[in-house]
Amino acid sequence: MATGARHFDSIASGYARTMTPSLRPVAAEVVRRARLRPGESVLDIGTGTGNAAALARGEGRQVCGIDAAPAMLEIARAEIPDVTFEEMDFTALRFHDAIFDVVLAVHALLFADDQRAALAEWRRVTRPGGRLSLSVPGPTDVTPTAIYAEIYARHGIDTSGRYPTPTSLAELAHGAGWNEVEVAADPTTAIVLPDDDAFRVWRGIGSRGAATAHYTAEQHRALTDEMLAVTPRAPDGSLRIPFGAIYLSARREDGG
Repeated sequence: MATGARHFDSIASGYARTMTPSLRPVAAEVVRRARLRPGESVLDIGTGTGNAAALARGEGRQVCGIDAAPAMLEIARAEIPDVTFEEMDFTALRFHDAIFDVVLAVHALLFADDQRAALAEWRRVTRPGGRLSLSVPGPTDVTPTAIYAEIYARHGIDTSGRYPTPTSLAELAHGAGWNEVEVAADPTTAIVLPDDDAFRVWRGIGSRGAATAHYTAEQHRALTDEMLAVTPRAPDGSLRIPFGAIYLSARREDGG
């Protein structure tokens, strides 16, 4: 089962304020790489607040966004018309086999406990000849670890092995049965936050991971202050946290 649904449900408003704007360009690239056609049926996996689902609309397409966090879906439904949003675990989809032409997933795959099994499940609901387009953050040297590694180490936070490489991501997709797998990396992708207050909100929405679950409020404040002190700033005072993006596109072979 995918992890973190309860967490995302509890931080939906903060996520919408901080992560949703930063992920819009990533969602746009995922949708562009999907090469959508008129009239297709599209599934947006881990839709969150609906970035990719919103961009996939139009030209007679039927778009469905699924997420396991009801509060995320509440935001998406309020802001994005002409999309069906359903609460669902993306590792156990309540859909018949082979009903979608395209599956999209923006930075959702890493939240699956078994990523290969998740990719196989997404393939199951894709029609023969259908397509997959997704993104994940990474690789590690262009994620937040690039600037926070020493701070993480002092606080006992281990991020090793969390992020894939283009090669390991492609291997996962091939192992799940996808064909014509193509990957590309964009090391310039970043989380852009307008000010210190937004940074603290961003840090707060990520504060319930296993590594910091035992932290007191004071420990969280100390960690946040240390991270804030080394975060790169633009001349206008906004903050830019490296995140990276690896894009993968693939196809389900016509033979099923």
